Amino acid sequence: MYFDWITWSIWLIGLVILIVWIVVPLKEFKKLVAQHRKPHAEEQTPSA
Repeated sequence: MYFDWITWSIWLIGLVILIVWIVVPLKEFKKLVAQHRKPHAEEQTPSA
Protein backbone atom coordinates (compact mmCIF):
# COMPACT_ATOMS: atom_id res chain seq x y z
CA MET A 1 0.00 0.00 0.00
CA TYR A 2 1.29 3.44 -0.97
CA PHE A 3 1.79 5.85 1.93
CA ASP A 4 1.07 9.42 0.86
CA TRP A 5 3.52 11.54 2.86
CA ILE A 6 2.15 14.88 1.69
CA THR A 7 -1.44 14.16 2.68
CA TRP A 8 -0.50 12.67 6.05
CA SER A 9 1.87 15.55 6.87
CA ILE A 10 -0.87 18.08 6.08
CA TRP A 11 -3.28 16.17 8.34
CA LEU A 12 -0.66 16.02 11.12
CA ILE A 13 0.01 19.76 10.88
CA GLY A 14 -3.72 20.39 11.07
CA LEU A 15 -4.02 18.14 14.11
CA VAL A 16 -1.17 19.95 15.87
CA ILE A 17 -2.78 23.32 15.12
CA LEU A 18 -6.11 22.02 16.48
CA ILE A 19 -4.49 20.80 19.69
CA VAL A 20 -2.63 24.09 20.20
CA TRP A 21 -5.85 26.00 19.42
CA ILE A 22 -7.57 24.13 22.26
CA VAL A 23 -4.75 24.00 24.85
CA VAL A 24 -3.58 27.64 24.76
CA PRO A 25 -7.01 29.22 25.45
CA LEU A 26 -7.59 26.69 28.23
CA LYS A 27 -4.37 27.77 29.94
CA GLU A 28 -5.30 31.43 29.60
CA PHE A 29 -8.80 30.71 30.93
CA LYS A 30 -7.36 28.92 33.97
CA LYS A 31 -5.07 31.89 34.60
CA LEU A 32 -7.99 34.32 34.37
CA VAL A 33 -10.05 32.22 36.77
CA ALA A 34 -7.15 32.12 39.23
CA GLN A 35 -6.76 35.91 39.02
CA HIS A 36 -10.50 36.37 39.46
CA ARG A 37 -10.67 34.16 42.57
CA LYS A 38 -7.60 35.66 44.25
CA PRO A 39 -9.14 39.05 45.24
CA HIS A 40 -12.34 37.37 46.41
CA ALA A 41 -10.40 35.01 48.66
CA GLU A 42 -8.69 37.97 50.33
CA GLU A 43 -12.02 39.69 50.98
CA GLN A 44 -13.49 36.63 52.73
CA THR A 45 -10.67 36.33 55.29
CA PRO A 46 -11.50 38.39 58.39
CA SER A 47 -8.77 40.82 59.38
CA ALA A 48 -8.37 41.18 63.13
